Amino acid sequence: MSPFDRLVHDRVRLADLFEYEYVLEMYKPKASRRWGYFALPILHGERLVGKVDATAERRRGTLTVHAIHEDVPFTPEVTRAVHEELHDLASWLSLIVEGPR
Repeated sequence: MSPFDRLVHDRVRLADLFEYEYVLEMYKPKASRRWGYFALPILHGERLVGKVDATAERRRGTLTVHAIHEDVPFTPEVTRAVHEELHDLASWLSLIVEGPR
């Protein structure tokens, strides 16, 4: 999901209602980042369950997945759904997924 989506835009409300911590870290020094430059919130069903740090590297033709952060332990179903969404995103961007599985 986009870090600019209305669901996650109000960080205080996000923490109060969903017990989900999120900060867009692109303006932080690299050494201070916890989730990555432009980590995307992961929404599964009705729950925010983690963050994915990925970069579309168009010249290389890849969607490079640097990390998948699990805020709650992923079930096999959630893991499968996250990977499917990453592949769908890569396909939509005419890229292939590269990185952690």
